[in-house]
Amino acid sequence: MDAIKTKMTSKIAIPILNGFEILNIQEIIRCEADGNYCKIISPNGNDIRQPEIRVVSRNLKEICDNLSKKGFIRIHHSHLINPLYIKKVLKSEGGMIEMVDGIKIRITQNKETVLHEIFDYVPKI
Repeated sequence: MDAIKTKMTSKIAIPILNGFEILNIQEIIRCEADGNYCKIISPNGNDIRQPEIRVVSRNLKEICDNLSKKGFIRIHHSHLINPLYIKKVLKSEGGMIEMVDGIKIRITQNKETVLHEIFDYVPKI
C-alpha cells in the first residue's frame, strides 16, 4: 500500500467538465494564470512545441500551493514553471526564462531568489 501511495504523490488530479483527470506532475511544463482560471501546459506526444493546454477553474495561487512543494518555481505573478523544462536562462530584459515549448517568460518575482532556486536544480559550470 505504501508503494502505491508513494507513486500517487507524483500525480495531481485536476478538475475537468465531468470529473477529474490525473496528471503526472513531472510532465507539467508550466502553469499560466488566466483570470480566475489557470492553464496547465504539458507535452503533447512527440512535438514539445505544440503542447497540450488544459484550462482549470482554479487560480494560480491554488495550483502554486500544491506544486511548489514538488519543485515548481513561481517566476512571475502569472507563471509557475517546472525547472525540468527550462531551456535557457537569458539576461535580456532584466532576466528571462525560455521553456522547451519556446515560450519566453520574464522573471518578475525576486530575481535573485528565483535564479538561486533554478541553479539549485541545474549546476552552473
